[in-house]
Amino acid sequence: MRLSAEAIRQHHRALYDQLAALLAEDGTVTDPDRFVRFLHQELLPHAEEEERELYDRIAPSIPPGQRTLTMRLDHAAIRRSAEELRALVARLATASTEERQHLEQQLRRQAIELAAIVRLHLDKEEQAYLPLYEQLTSEIELDVRDVPPPQRHPLIFRTFEALAPGQAFVLVNDHDPKPLFYQFQAELAGQFTWDYLERGPQVWRVRIGKVG
Repeated sequence: MRLSAEAIRQHHRALYDQLAALLAEDGTVTDPDRFVRFLHQELLPHAEEEERELYDRIAPSIPPGQRTLTMRLDHAAIRRSAEELRALVARLATASTEERQHLEQQLRRQAIELAAIVRLHLDKEEQAYLPLYEQLTSEIELDVRDVPPPQRHPLIFRTFEALAPGQAFVLVNDHDPKPLFYQFQAELAGQFTWDYLERGPQVWRVRIGKVG
């Protein structure tokens, strides 16, 4: 399912709030078990979904030198840190009194480092990537019901050609545009997506996308 840019922003705010609630002002982890659950059940699944939806969608539209590699490397660093913190919390559960103080200090230090990476990473996404994602996922609606029939297909193909990779438009028509689909198949096989949103009887709406 496609995420909206606003949905991603809202999830970022929720992650910020949860992270703040789990760390005291001095960086002490207030509830280690809950902190680990947050990392593995909230933060990492969010990163995986972003890689599938956000990064894969915008990558073809930005110059090679500005691709999403650094953001994916951030995610890899976050995954490693989350695993280390999970192991650290597990050690805390069985630590002796002498070991516990050292492990708690280590936990605090690594939690502060992870929180800094996460906050910087989310800020970079919101400033550099979400505006582009928003542009790519905003859909044009092309209503051809009042366009003379001989002009419809040329207009539709011009609209498609103007799309950036990963972008789509919604075609609104007064009949099932099956002949148009066959023309796309003949001329642009493998370069487009075709999804019916509404199937008559009076109005047909089809999302036509350009493959990235």
